[in-house]
This record gives sequence, C-alpha cells and structure tokens, in this order.
Amino acid sequence: MGRVNNKYPSELKIKVVKKYLEGGVSTQDLAEEFGVPSKTQIHNWVKKYEELGEEAFKFETRGNPKDKRSSGNDFLFNNLEDELRFLRMENEYLKRFCDMLKKNLKGKSEN
Repeated sequence: MGRVNNKYPSELKIKVVKKYLEGGVSTQDLAEEFGVPSKTQIHNWVKKYEELGEEAFKFETRGNPKDKRSSGNDFLFNNLEDELRFLRMENEYLKRFCDMLKKNLKGKSEN
C-alpha cells in the first residue's frame, strides 16, 4: 500500500511544536498523541518554526497552492505613487515594443 500524505491544520502544527519546545515530551510521544505517523514530521515542523515562527505554517507549501508566498514575479512597492510610476513605465515600454513588432512585421510583408 502506498504512502498517504496528510494535511494538518496550522493550529495543530503550532500546538505540537510549542508542546515540544516546552520540553519533557519526545517527538515520538507527540506523534502518538496527535496522530502524526512520523516523528520526523514533527522535527520538520520544529525546524520551520524555529526559522520563521508561526508564519511558517501560514501558507500551504505543497503542490500548487492557491495562496502562495511571493513567487518572485510580485513587485513590492512602498506606496501607490511608486506602483503607478512603475505601471506607467511598463505600459510605455509595452507600447514601444508593440510598435517595433508591427514595423518589423510590416517590413517583412513588403519583401
């Protein structure tokens, strides 16, 4: 039989991690108590929590989640004026690029 990938709510992950960090409980005991099949999974949660805090469990990171973290294509602007300036420059660039393509295609069709 194949492996089953379970999805655990972020509240459960945080509860398990905090209980582990309080001390006195092994990952094996926590896995049994909360029905997590692997103590390694709890180690992974603890590692993420130590790196990012509760934010680590805010988003689903498996597969193709709807609520992704920044994909690298997102621009962060300090204010609306910066965003507006960027969008105007982008629009102007695209207009010029379109004009260039039209001229290029028109020149090829004349030959």
